[in-house]
Amino acid sequence: MGQTLASPDRIQKKKDCILKLVIFTQTYPSISSPEQTFIGRELPYLSQHFDKITIIPQKSSGKQLALPNNVSVEYQFSVFYKKQGILSIILNALLSSYFYKELRQRPSIFLHPQMFLRLIKFVGDAELTKKWTINWLKEEGVNTKDTLFYSYWFTQIAMGLGLLKEHFSNMKIISRAHGYDVYEERYTPPYWPLRHQALGDLNKLFLISQNAKKYIQNRYPNFSDKLIVARLGVEKPNFITTSSSDNIFRIVSCSSIVPLKRIELLLEGVAKSADQRPNRFFEWHHFGGGKEKELLQEKAKKLFPSNAKGILLGFLPNERILAFYKENPIDIFINVSETEGVPVSIMEAISCGIPIIATNVGGNPEIVSDKNGILLKQNPTPTEIAHAFFEIIDNPDLALEKRKGSLKVWSEKYDASKNFSNFAHQIASLMDK
Repeated sequence: MGQTLASPDRIQKKKDCILKLVIFTQTYPSISSPEQTFIGRELPYLSQHFDKITIIPQKSSGKQLALPNNVSVEYQFSVFYKKQGILSIILNALLSSYFYKELRQRPSIFLHPQMFLRLIKFVGDAELTKKWTINWLKEEGVNTKDTLFYSYWFTQIAMGLGLLKEHFSNMKIISRAHGYDVYEERYTPPYWPLRHQALGDLNKLFLISQNAKKYIQNRYPNFSDKLIVARLGVEKPNFITTSSSDNIFRIVSCSSIVPLKRIELLLEGVAKSADQRPNRFFEWHHFGGGKEKELLQEKAKKLFPSNAKGILLGFLPNERILAFYKENPIDIFINVSETEGVPVSIMEAISCGIPIIATNVGGNPEIVSDKNGILLKQNPTPTEIAHAFFEIIDNPDLALEKRKGSLKVWSEKYDASKNFSNFAHQIASLMDK
């Protein structure tokens, strides 16, 4: 990714200023950053539409990924943020008028310590983002008129950038919103601080699914004109995954091993399948790490009958996962999360022609349907997971049609070249207004 792709739009566009983009990330472009799955795919397209891109990570560690030629990284924000202790965050929150504004508007926060602490952390971080960015703009002599500011997540960073409009009224600020930064029910109690303020300061909020847009729109209808669906995507692979030709039913899954992904439930579903079909062998591969990985591996050994095998492979780079899809037959990809945005792991699977089983949550119904897989109810049982496997096993012609359906869904909705080109063009066009 060391070179910038040629862009007719950029070559032909006549302008009397250099068009710049500043992207605030969590850890990208550190080589270990999970954001490379998202931003790494989008960045080459952004680099075609902007003359200069600066990435500003909140945290950094390890080596840096290769970047397009017109992309640089500013690490001083991560240095600044690392120096801020909890007392600094609390002090900045208590000195902020937005902290008290939220308390006046939502006095129930006083009844929930988790909400109160979340508000302090959110406002403190937003004010620190504002403070650092003001200094950086002045030191670097950044012209906010020809610079677009982009928070990759709809978090306190987006809020902090929005607060800059008090000082730079001509700033244009956008954010993406995915899943954890959309659905308030992921938190106990359900609460995300200062949504009205953050949405009010943004020029546009780009959501990765229609479901996410509807969710925000229903709760904050006054900002409907700022909401745009901009799907993520993956590149077209140079292969199509095959189905098994022996008596083995091969299952893959890919996610972090955290409670909301419910990997233990999936494990129990595989075990139930093997119990009910003793003459069929079941082989399950899971990609993704977490603290419970070794415990789950031991549970698989204890719970699985002799006709089943579970292999938890831990975290692997995307290219390794795609190589596995290329080199091995795979019969189904499954996701049983209790909540989702739209998983990139499912996008990758459908781009390889793999049928999908997924829970009917978040944006999953936009990428999984009876055309390319099976939608489970929101809280499936191990038996229901097993029955979904059996539907694929017992209907090979149907399974073949779902393989074709997966490729069609990828082509229509999740082709990176289409989606990211459109997104880059959209946000660059904001600078003409």
